[in-house]
Amino acid sequence: MADSLGWIVRQVDVNNAFLNGILSENVYMKQPPGFKNSQCPHYVCKLNKAIYGLKQTPRAWFHRLSNRLCELVFAASKSDSSLFIRNTNGSMMFLLVYVDDILIPGACNSAIQLL
Repeated sequence: MADSLGWIVRQVDVNNAFLNGILSENVYMKQPPGFKNSQCPHYVCKLNKAIYGLKQTPRAWFHRLSNRLCELVFAASKSDSSLFIRNTNGSMMFLLVYVDDILIPGACNSAIQLL
């Protein structure tokens, strides 16, 4: 569709995307090797943010990303949860998310750059 309309398509790979998720529930883990407190070796760590390896991490990252996109006047597609649409001043822009890769096709290069 983007090619037939002559739109620009940008691809973005978000580095360390999963480390940007904020957990909505309490998650605890054992003290990691090399960081154990010798005075309290049986203590556990309460995580404040998501880390790689947790099953909650992808959901936390996507929730934070989708909230931010809604603040930027993107509307979530009802037919595909990974598709966001913005139509401002007659300029259409789409944002398609796959894990930590994002495709941004749109009619206006400056709007895509600004995003």
